[in-house]
Amino acid sequence: MSGDDAIKTPIEDVEGGWLHQLVIYAATNPWEFCWYLLLCLSPMFFISAMLSWKLAKALEAQEKDKSRKEKRKANMNKVRAKSH
Repeated sequence: MSGDDAIKTPIEDVEGGWLHQLVIYAATNPWEFCWYLLLCLSPMFFISAMLSWKLAKALEAQEKDKSRKEKRKANMNKVRAKSH
């Protein structure tokens, strides 16, 4: 296909791969494309939110455990210092 033919040929008539067809579909049906995109990505957003929440809880528990161990160690050192 020469450069002149590409200018005259509408983009819908050009054969292409799946990505080309997807771009054509998105250009001709933008709202439907956005709807399908959100529909397909919604489970990923949900999984991401759940994993973020789980990570936040794990970090919070780790911080509590660390502070509890530090308090315990400080108390043990106080008791040992008083007994000597």
